[in-house]
Amino acid sequence: MKTDALISIKGLQQVDDPEADEISLTTEGRYYEKNGSYYMVYDESEVTGFADTRTTVKARGDTVSVTRSGKYPSMMFFERGQRHMSLYQTDYGSLTISIHTRDISVDLGDEGGTIAVHYDIEVQHAYMGTNSLQIEVRAVH
Repeated sequence: MKTDALISIKGLQQVDDPEADEISLTTEGRYYEKNGSYYMVYDESEVTGFADTRTTVKARGDTVSVTRSGKYPSMMFFERGQRHMSLYQTDYGSLTISIHTRDISVDLGDEGGTIAVHYDIEVQHAYMGTNSLQIEVRAVH
């Protein structure tokens, strides 16, 4: 059953300097389980730079996908120790990105939980840095 949820997302990006760029977002969305996978769905806004875009986070076991549909379609797939490539849409065109997942932790249940991902990212085959993504979801009744 789909339920309203509060979704908190924190991203850290570290390139070659010791200072990390941090982005935090808390938004309302939907949370549900279907066929053994947990889903979080929310609409992006001008604040994130992805207006007119819907984001779906799907977690099953130790794999996570982040799919954006709408004006800025893209997909990122995270699986421990694996490298996955995809296209990332921007106002300036498509970019090829490569995600190499160093570590991943998924702890989700009917009332919510957390996802933590630590990964390296390359854009157009150039190393861009080491990132981490933390998502916390809480069902709101």
